[in-house]
Amino acid sequence: MEMGAVRIVEAGEVVFNEGEKGERMYVLLEGSIELKVKVDRGEAVIKVVDTPNDFFGEMALIDGRPRSATAVAAVKSKLLAVDGPTFEAMIVTNGKFALKIIKVLSQRLRSTNEHVEDLIETGPKERITRGMSDFAARHGEVIHDGSYKVKFEDMRTWINGRLGFPLEDIDLLVYRLLKAEAIAWAATSAKTKEHLLLPEAFVRDNDRRD
Repeated sequence: MEMGAVRIVEAGEVVFNEGEKGERMYVLLEGSIELKVKVDRGEAVIKVVDTPNDFFGEMALIDGRPRSATAVAAVKSKLLAVDGPTFEAMIVTNGKFALKIIKVLSQRLRSTNEHVEDLIETGPKERITRGMSDFAARHGEVIHDGSYKVKFEDMRTWINGRLGFPLEDIDLLVYRLLKAEAIAWAATSAKTKEHLLLPEAFVRDNDRRD
């Protein structure tokens, strides 16, 4: 495959699977790609590639080992595929590209190590509450008292997809948090159970985003 081969992937389509042999890396032209690893009973997203010209899948070309993660399109995306020989030629002939690769790999290694440590050192409850806070900070609506208003169904689906926890586990923890009055249903959702309110302190104390 020559440099310049463009691949279009639909939302939910797998670019490559964890454990596969890697024969090419990819440069993101448009869209968003999630890199996932297997944990517990599901998968966890360790990185989201959503910046144009960012790349992923290069490690399989560098060390020749099987893919360390599964890459899935979060939305319809356009990718530029680069095969092994082309990648090596770019490293040898383009010093700026080689330096960028080194810097990116160093940053990713540090970030991945921190993420894996977090997965190992925290239990399901802590990881789900962190996921709730992460979702609220990213997608919630801040209301008059500083609380974050989130759509319950969207939040549970987001946590299930990113952290791999079964929906029933998420529901159980949400019920316990509601019972403990750590969170609450929005006034308009007392009957419909559509929106939750996460206090500002809850989000601040549990949010572990960089």
